[in-house]
Amino acid sequence: MNRLRAHLCRLLLGTLLCLPLVASALDVALVMSQRSGSAQAFADAFTTAAVASGHRVTRVEKVGGVLDEAALAGADLVIANGEAALAAVLATSSRPTLGVMLGRARFEVLNARYPQAELSAFTLDQPAARQMRLLRAVLPESEHVGVLFGGAQAGAKPLQDAAAAFGLDIAAATVASEAELIVRLEAVLRRSDAFVAIPDALLSRPASARAILLTSYRFQKPVFAFSRAYVEAGALAAVFTTPQQVATDVVNWMNGHPPGRLTLPARRAPESFEIAVNRQVARALGILLPSDEELLRLVAEGDKS
Repeated sequence: MNRLRAHLCRLLLGTLLCLPLVASALDVALVMSQRSGSAQAFADAFTTAAVASGHRVTRVEKVGGVLDEAALAGADLVIANGEAALAAVLATSSRPTLGVMLGRARFEVLNARYPQAELSAFTLDQPAARQMRLLRAVLPESEHVGVLFGGAQAGAKPLQDAAAAFGLDIAAATVASEAELIVRLEAVLRRSDAFVAIPDALLSRPASARAILLTSYRFQKPVFAFSRAYVEAGALAAVFTTPQQVATDVVNWMNGHPPGRLTLPARRAPESFEIAVNRQVARALGILLPSDEELLRLVAEGDKS
């Protein structure tokens, strides 16, 4: 009898050890906006990590321009991958929905359009303090930083508050159209040691980004940006989050969710991030950069404080 009891205990222990290490496994409907680029990279990384953690993931796409409502209705959580996917979900479903792979400004537009929706997001915009730490790590003697805002002034107050906390004066201007860009930018650059590019819908257009880079270089002012592509195009440095890191952040939140009814988190900025620098631009501007590892350490240390 004792041997049988011991054998049953071993079987039970083995079964428990094989269970997924999550507080509560979820049925997730992942709604796609496109099958390429960053959206696809997020989808692949998320599906792999979520399934490995014991969650169930069903990819949902439009068929004949319409989402599969039954697939959405049966999900504990709907993850809308991109702005177009989020707009389609909000027009179709009332399930708890998490937007990913979109900026804060676009999320807030949709959130205001559907005020009754059970909705949150993991947005791509970096915390303003993280951006200022990168600038300080690269240019410790800087005093004035320039920035342009779109007509909606998205992100203006957090950036101004973060700059003030780091002892930096903001030279800012608002741009309502591409026709105003160069004039406003030149006025800002004359009063700045560096320029911070933000992911605004108008100012992030390829033509606008190119104008910002060329004009800033003419003024010999470094640009701090929000993507690796921006750095490769000529910005000095950027702090950004990859689709794979967004997927990790989302799955970590899902894994820590307690059993019971799903409660969405407040909208979140990225927890994970990377640094990119353009050392050719740094040499052209006469700026001596720390190593990539040192920059990452300096920026990450501030997140822990």
